[in-house]
Amino acid sequence: MTLTRRGAHGLTRTSSLLNSLVELPDLARTIQALPATTFAALVRKVGVEDAGALVALATTEQLVQAFDGELFVSDRAGERESLDVGRFVVWLEALLEAGDEVAAARVAELDEDLVAHALGGVLLVLDEDTLRDRLEESDEDAARQVDKALESALTEDIDGYVLVAKQHDGWDAALTLVLALDRNHRALLVRLLDRLARVGNACLDDLEELSTALSQGESLAEDAEAAREERRSKQGYVEARAARAFLSLARKPPADEERPTDRDPLTRAYFRELERARPAPDPAAHAAVQALPPAVLRELEELGAGGGTPALSGPSTRTTAMGAFAEALRDLGAEVPTLFGERMEELAYLANVLVAGHDRDGARLGPKEAADAAIATVCYGAVIEVRARRSEGERKAPPTPTEFGEVLRRRSGDVLFRVASRTLAAGAAPSVKSARKSGVLYSTEELEAAIS
Repeated sequence: MTLTRRGAHGLTRTSSLLNSLVELPDLARTIQALPATTFAALVRKVGVEDAGALVALATTEQLVQAFDGELFVSDRAGERESLDVGRFVVWLEALLEAGDEVAAARVAELDEDLVAHALGGVLLVLDEDTLRDRLEESDEDAARQVDKALESALTEDIDGYVLVAKQHDGWDAALTLVLALDRNHRALLVRLLDRLARVGNACLDDLEELSTALSQGESLAEDAEAAREERRSKQGYVEARAARAFLSLARKPPADEERPTDRDPLTRAYFRELERARPAPDPAAHAAVQALPPAVLRELEELGAGGGTPALSGPSTRTTAMGAFAEALRDLGAEVPTLFGERMEELAYLANVLVAGHDRDGARLGPKEAADAAIATVCYGAVIEVRARRSEGERKAPPTPTEFGEVLRRRSGDVLFRVASRTLAAGAAPSVKSARKSGVLYSTEELEAAIS
């Protein structure tokens, strides 16, 4: 059992949260009222293997959110994220805990490209007639080798298709799902098997056709990944390669035609898509969550924030840059709430960019680390703006909350981040050695060192 550090009145063990939820009188309504991001974080915290009861009750939106966040991985930040078949198997087994028919019904609600791609990682599907024809056309030795390979593999014949296990792990779960789909969602299963058979049958031909099969398999992956990226962009996530491109652009000097207030095309596209997809509030769902026991509600709120919401606490003294900047943000929230909301969305965007596209000494940033880096770097950009408006003799004095407030009214957070990043990349903060390469300040301490 994994211990987690919490406050004196908080939940002290991961299992405590799960037990507290399971004991609720209306668990289904409570789970389905959670924001999709909170549900995904909840399952991640308790572990998919122990969350079968929660997974079975989830809405389709919640499942899609969890799948999109958990099933796709990359070796390094900023690289293409691809489906992890092993993780898919774990999730499928969790779904099957509620029964194969329930699991089939849930899978039938998911994006078909995702399901085809995921099953294709576990199963090789061959058309039985095509397989027989190829064996009859081949020489005797080749046909014997194929027969021997099929005999030693895990296989299943279903209505003219031969299903062959690509790996032992996941075969039982995948076959159980296929059989359940065959009973209750036959049209979907036929479409899935047809798509997978078009890929699998090419493996029976020569090397040229095998190359075609590999490209077709890549097409399945691209379809699933494109659909996932579209869904996640509407939820505020940043695609890894777009994040890397933004960070690379941020470190470069501005183009001759670029104005200081210009927002880059990647960020413009992000916020345009986010605005179109902004969901209407659901008062009933909010009320259901707020009615939870206080300890459970606190835990879920922490999960929903993911540790990645930029904090306004900072040092208590306003004589430090971060303290004055945090005070300016709080004042903005009281005076111009709409603009404050925009600035907080921009900080959250930058934190997402750093999670998706940046690594520090080869290690990816967690949500809290990324949020700290985002606000420290934006604050440094605001310091640069304040100093640019001062006379020569006043530039070293600490910025005041009023001066920061004026900057925040004129400049968006992403523009301030780029101002900071290109200044750091140019070597303006030699006391922070990592800043020249990264274009990022990771903490309040690095911020204070950079401006001293």
